[in-house]
Amino acid sequence: MTEKKKLGGLTGVALLVTGMVLGGLFISNWDASVVEPEEYRSITPVVAADQRSLQDFSETFATIAEKVKPSVVRITSRRVTRQAQAQRFWSPFEEFFGGGPPRNAQPRPVQGLGSGVIVSEDGYILTNNHVVEDAEKLTVQLSDERETEAEIVGLDPRTDLAVIKVDFDDLPVLAFGDSDKLRVGEWVMAVGNPFGLNHTVTAGIVSAKGRGGGRVLGQNSYEDFIQTDAAINPGNSGGALVDLDGNLMGINTAISTRTGGYQGVGFAVPANMARDIMTRLVRDGRVSRGYLGVQIENLDEDVAASMNLASKAGAVINSITDDGPAKDADLQVEDVIVGVNGADVENTDDLRKRIASIAPGTEVELEVIRDGAPRTVSIELGELPDGDPTRTASREDSRERSPASNLGIDVMDVAREWTRFYESGSGVVIVQVRSGSVAEDKELRRGDLIREVNGDPVSSVQEFLAIVRQFEAGQAIRFRIQRGNAQFLVGLRVPEEE
Repeated sequence: MTEKKKLGGLTGVALLVTGMVLGGLFISNWDASVVEPEEYRSITPVVAADQRSLQDFSETFATIAEKVKPSVVRITSRRVTRQAQAQRFWSPFEEFFGGGPPRNAQPRPVQGLGSGVIVSEDGYILTNNHVVEDAEKLTVQLSDERETEAEIVGLDPRTDLAVIKVDFDDLPVLAFGDSDKLRVGEWVMAVGNPFGLNHTVTAGIVSAKGRGGGRVLGQNSYEDFIQTDAAINPGNSGGALVDLDGNLMGINTAISTRTGGYQGVGFAVPANMARDIMTRLVRDGRVSRGYLGVQIENLDEDVAASMNLASKAGAVINSITDDGPAKDADLQVEDVIVGVNGADVENTDDLRKRIASIAPGTEVELEVIRDGAPRTVSIELGELPDGDPTRTASREDSRERSPASNLGIDVMDVAREWTRFYESGSGVVIVQVRSGSVAEDKELRRGDLIREVNGDPVSSVQEFLAIVRQFEAGQAIRFRIQRGNAQFLVGLRVPEEE
């Protein structure tokens, strides 16, 4: 900030203070008897009803803040990132996601800061996935300034939620509210640690509900956000959004900003969704989701009219994957899915959330419109694959790792627009190489294409995982790698479980 700007700011404050002082002096020297009629002088001033209401309102906020703050913790994460050094190979990631060519990197420790909410007396804490993912060390500070290390119980990148645990008992728990009953315009309070300022409380209203469509976390996520204008800044992530009863209504997750700071648009995962994800993470260490195996899109008015549909509600099937449950079911391209088990489907987001919420292996009934006529299709859901293109790469739960995760790589299917970067053929592309892994030791890189595993061609993540998971600790796996125009073999030995 320039000296001129500093002076301007100080001048503004000085003028305000000066105005207040002069006003006080003027009033203190004012002789009311000179201007007031005699009958007015005996009236005793009273506090107006509106003022009492404001005082009561203010007291409500203060009481809730006192109630909520002990249940919100500060989370400090330590992770290792890779500091870049130039390398020769240009991969599709740089063209489509920005930046320069992929780079070799040197390890560099980075510290992150976020918040969390205590949800059980024995130490379970709900927070955001991005606060704790890939952390080598997590430190939790309680409201009484006690500190302890925490372990990750489970992660769910698709909703950006995570559960961690500390070894404390008799902790102050924040009760869940029913976020479905939260109304637009209702007052809410955000509690967290923005910029490291512990237990900061801000207030605002619910600006909107049901924000989604991949606009916050990305197209591969499951979004149903509460939007609020309560001030949320970096460090608030994972903190509490509460109503005026002090109940947890959401987990503060993201902001929409052009500056990196608060601009009046914040987002929180609804408490009902957070509670469901938390329960599944504590029980299973992961979240398994139902899977149809179709590509879908929303209808517009013209497409709906061309299909003789009464409305544009539903989701139209664009394609059917070769290895998904829909391949063997009575589903066709351009079928419009308008219902699941008797519940209407509004759009693609609605369909994705409904299917994902149903356990794999469950048989569901889809209400479908084909050629203008309704029909019902029964289908047994599969499990959304770990490496499905719609899944965000994440750290595996430490209690149940597959050999693929032990190798230290995350892979995804090759997007159609990337095919020009590789010669003819198919494979899976490496999207992450974890620090300290056997894959890093063999110098595998983000953007490498895996064409074969032990001589068997792979054309999808499912094929890749089906082969790799047959190998046990100590066994060696051979990969044919394509990097640029060159192909070569790399052998990796599956490490022992840690």
